[in-house]
Amino acid sequence: MNSKIEKLYLNCPEIIQNVLISISGLREKRLRYNGIYPQFYRSISENFKMDRQQQEQYQIDQLRRLIYTVAPKVPYYRELFSQIKLPSPDKFQLSDLEKIPILNKQVLRCQPETFLSSDANKKRLITIHTTGTTGTPLKVFCNAEVRQKNYAFFSRFLDSVGIDPAGSRATIGGRLLVKGWQSKPPFWRYSFFQKSLLLSSYHLSDSNIGSYIEILRKKKPSYIDAYPSSVYSIADYASRNRISLEGITDAIVTSAETLLGYQKELIEETFRAPVYDQYGSVEMCVFVAQCRSGQYHLHSDYSYVELLNEKGHKAAPGEEAEVICTGFINDVMPLIRYRIGDRVLTPSWEQKPCECGSGFPLIKKILGREDDVIRTPDGRKVGRLSGVLKGYPVREAQFIQFKADEIEILIVKDSQYNSYTEKSIIDEMLKRTGPSVKVIIKHVDSIERGKGGKMRHVICNIKPE
Repeated sequence: MNSKIEKLYLNCPEIIQNVLISISGLREKRLRYNGIYPQFYRSISENFKMDRQQQEQYQIDQLRRLIYTVAPKVPYYRELFSQIKLPSPDKFQLSDLEKIPILNKQVLRCQPETFLSSDANKKRLITIHTTGTTGTPLKVFCNAEVRQKNYAFFSRFLDSVGIDPAGSRATIGGRLLVKGWQSKPPFWRYSFFQKSLLLSSYHLSDSNIGSYIEILRKKKPSYIDAYPSSVYSIADYASRNRISLEGITDAIVTSAETLLGYQKELIEETFRAPVYDQYGSVEMCVFVAQCRSGQYHLHSDYSYVELLNEKGHKAAPGEEAEVICTGFINDVMPLIRYRIGDRVLTPSWEQKPCECGSGFPLIKKILGREDDVIRTPDGRKVGRLSGVLKGYPVREAQFIQFKADEIEILIVKDSQYNSYTEKSIIDEMLKRTGPSVKVIIKHVDSIERGKGGKMRHVICNIKPE
């Protein structure tokens, strides 16, 4: 929403805002679910059943199409491919992909137009911007057909866990729905044609959450789609105040932030509903989602993903890995071997068919952004910091680092928090960093959200050497 339209919208009465949001929602619905969406959804609906060999052949076919048919129409790749030797299309194998250099985000950020295909109809171009939580936002180009493919994958995920993609939903996200200084409800608006209750993530506080619970109980959405930190705030409030959330919804879908173990546990406990986490990107080059068995599956018909360790080699079982991805659905702006900046943990066991019946590869855990780590004076990267707080009466926390030998932890205390809690948290942190790091704890009333209403659990301002 541009600034003029946003200003006009925010100054309208509530009933007009609901009308405007409903009209916008109708346009979005048509853009997302018409066109090639029905046919494409049907074409991918059975891919869950592909075995490993079928998946590999599917990916080889997609990569051949991308590299030899789509990429040559893109200025960046046309120049790059003139400098490297690739085999003929009929001889191309997955191992040949390594001959193409990894694409860093900074290159894409500085020259996005060079990744735009000459086949793209500029009159039908759609430009999407990332939220830019860690820097300058990225510009991503696509068209309606690409968006329809993307939503077909999301609908397939919903359907696979028993959620009706066309059902009613409540969305708690970073959309600016009401003025930031508004102190009384409603902090939500309703998109009639999408059957969607839109709730502001910016106004979640102990003084307001009760009203969120009331409207959710009244609407009873089929599922809730939310940032983990947002729906966790509601669950935490309900738990502390002994408020039952059972029956409000059938399921909860989280995305856009890293879902931490303690968050999922409390959300499921208070809502008495399953949580299914989904990981994707605005660049549309990776799609990972939990199944009914709670396992993360890498949807291998969406993209080809390489999981590489710090040395740039294929990560071993149980090893942390960075995500390098090649998307299959956006021919308008194809990204090949793109370093997306996120980390995952590979399974520590030999992969076997999942209980859910899907043959898609497994990922043990989504660890979050590559820069969601603390850097120690001796050069180590320390991640997975949620374990520092596990079992302690802390409602929210954020780890901040400005100096290599000093870490600041912002903590929103629970009522049982005491001096022993604080000492224990410091001890847990030092177990990971070593005694050369000073740990400072600051108590705050709330953790500030970043752009798009997202919360970052770790902010490291130390640049890698």
